[in-house]
Amino acid sequence: MLTLAINLISQLTYLGIFIGTFIEGPLVGLLAGSLVRTGFLNLFFAYLAHVAGDLSADFFYYFIGQQSQRSFLKKLIISERHLEKTKKMKRLFHRHPKKIIILGKLTHLFGLPILLGVGMSDYPRYKFLFFDFIATLIKSALLIALGYYLMGLWPKANNVFAYLNWFGILVLVLVLVYFIMKEIANKLFQN
Repeated sequence: MLTLAINLISQLTYLGIFIGTFIEGPLVGLLAGSLVRTGFLNLFFAYLAHVAGDLSADFFYYFIGQQSQRSFLKKLIISERHLEKTKKMKRLFHRHPKKIIILGKLTHLFGLPILLGVGMSDYPRYKFLFFDFIATLIKSALLIALGYYLMGLWPKANNVFAYLNWFGILVLVLVLVYFIMKEIANKLFQN
């Protein structure tokens, strides 16, 4: 994916950022920020291309979710068992739309399901675009700024990754020790 993003940006510059963001937004945002730092890209145009690509992708997923409720996809996707879950999801989206849309934008893991869900819930398009636009402005700025900042740390990256690696191993060992001790304590107190 990284090679594809680099090729798109190096050959198509800002159009490459737009297309790459549509496919994999966060990675391209970081890459664009690092290329701004090197002087290969203009900050304003890179930011604008990233925002446009991210908004286009979000609206595409929103549209797919919306159309799944109105077409043959509804019959394929939603069975009787899932119908009640879909109704609950719609109520949830209508109760907390701002929080859910912004959460979906700022967390990469929940982004796609939330965008599809907002579309499925028939949330008004103009409201979705408004909140998504605000969250996209923030997210794109953060990603490009982070890429810009990390490019300055690149010579020190080996040390940073080594420390993160050791930290991850330490956390894993501590979690394992915790569960082992908990299991031992449970067996001792059961007798």
